[in-house]
Amino acid sequence: MSGRWGKRNSEPPLLLLRLLLSLVFTVCPAFAWGEELYSMEAVTPRASAHFPRSLVGAVRPQGFRVFTHSDNAKTVICEIFWARTTAAGEAPPRESSKALYGRLKPGALVGVIHFLVTERYVREYRSQIFKPGYYTMRYAVTPEGVTEEGPVDFVLLSPVSADRNPAQTVPLDELARRARLASRSGRPAMMSLVEIDTDQSFPGLTTDDEGTCVLQVKLRMKATKSIPGHELPLALVVVTAIPEDLGD
Repeated sequence: MSGRWGKRNSEPPLLLLRLLLSLVFTVCPAFAWGEELYSMEAVTPRASAHFPRSLVGAVRPQGFRVFTHSDNAKTVICEIFWARTTAAGEAPPRESSKALYGRLKPGALVGVIHFLVTERYVREYRSQIFKPGYYTMRYAVTPEGVTEEGPVDFVLLSPVSADRNPAQTVPLDELARRARLASRSGRPAMMSLVEIDTDQSFPGLTTDDEGTCVLQVKLRMKATKSIPGHELPLALVVVTAIPEDLGD
């Protein structure tokens, strides 16, 4: 018995165990992220007929490109260019407020997003698919006393053709009107802002078990009379994964 199950003949089971373990660690992340692994890389904003110089000058010289690899092919989902500085609110947020980012000024420019491939990837929490193109992102918050499902903090999207003055603070009613132009429907186009993950780095890209992808950055806030310029951590939902069999 000792000769049959000695060291020489124990090697095949050991090799098999190592193979199984390697398969587990290789396959599990793909299943955990819905078989979509998201990554990001640096990208430089460039003026064009679709991205006016007025907006290029208002964003940082380096943005982020979010992409995924599927079937050995790289698919660029969107490009995000954050504002050089974002306006802060005139008053500190109330303790009773549920807003995560009450220090931001409603209607202030947060950045510009360029959707390239949207179907299957970029949808809002209501499953409304965004259209490809360039859009400004401006901060908005659900007014006090209004109760509805969905995020309290979000950015409303406007086609760049309807929003060419980055320094302007846009009132909510006008911002909602522009966001309906972006969605081409009766519902304003918006993207959710969520609580930051302090265990993640900045900038950073995370994906949860359901396939929802979040980009974390630090916004540069403009100085006010009472508050000096500073950085504000912010988390934007870039991809909201929705099972294909549920449709829209």
